[in-house]
Amino acid sequence: DDDDDDDDDDEDDDQKFDEETVRDNANDSDDEEEGYDDEEEINIPDGAIKAFTDFDETADNVTLTNEEVYSALKERVLESAGAFIDLVGGADDDDDKDDGEGDTTSPKVYVTPKTVPDSGLTAGEVVTTVLDALCNNDTPTSDRGIEVLFGYSSPGSIISQAIKVEGMTPLEYGEFLKEDIEYQVLFDHTEVIIDKGDYSFDKKKSFFTARLRIGDGPLDFTSVNFILSTNGQEEDDCWLIDSLLIRPEGMRRRRRR
Repeated sequence: DDDDDDDDDDEDDDQKFDEETVRDNANDSDDEEEGYDDEEEINIPDGAIKAFTDFDETADNVTLTNEEVYSALKERVLESAGAFIDLVGGADDDDDKDDGEGDTTSPKVYVTPKTVPDSGLTAGEVVTTVLDALCNNDTPTSDRGIEVLFGYSSPGSIISQAIKVEGMTPLEYGEFLKEDIEYQVLFDHTEVIIDKGDYSFDKKKSFFTARLRIGDGPLDFTSVNFILSTNGQEEDDCWLIDSLLIRPEGMRRRRRR
């Protein structure tokens, strides 16, 4: 009888152990599920998904070239005027201070664009390209900056009309601009800040405002309004300048040139 009692006690202990084990496992499972619930959801960018849409599992080696990666990034970053402004509109003051500490690098040497006009440039990039060219007007040759401006002028612009009708040369147009002291800023500025940008609904017109620094003071800027147009979104279509308008501080209206 004592042996039977011992057997019954062993069975009760085994049953209790099994029940405790089941409860512990259930608690562990609940903890794991809670951990999964607390785990932050991973958001995969659409660009990353699209980049592998055409992935071929049978290929021995699948890679993306630097050019393909840059092209895709450029299209995403510069597909809107606002994005372009965020990219080139200037860093925060704190960033400028941090970057300036111990910076002994030489100023970037200006290199004139080889292709004018360039269909690979966005509207905002055309604005900065032309302004950089005018600021370095005589690099590498006399009035090269005006030549770049000519190259990015649309057929309907006043500049193109002056070239066709009056036969105006880069030298003559440069002298014409420099006669007006307000247009000297195109040649003598020290910094370009893209302040505003927008596109028309059909994406064939763009409107940019650039601020050109003309001194060291916080208000030493002159604004230049640009209107640009393109024929479409084909590979060879270029953004071209319809007009540029100087707007000095405190003045609302100026004639276009």
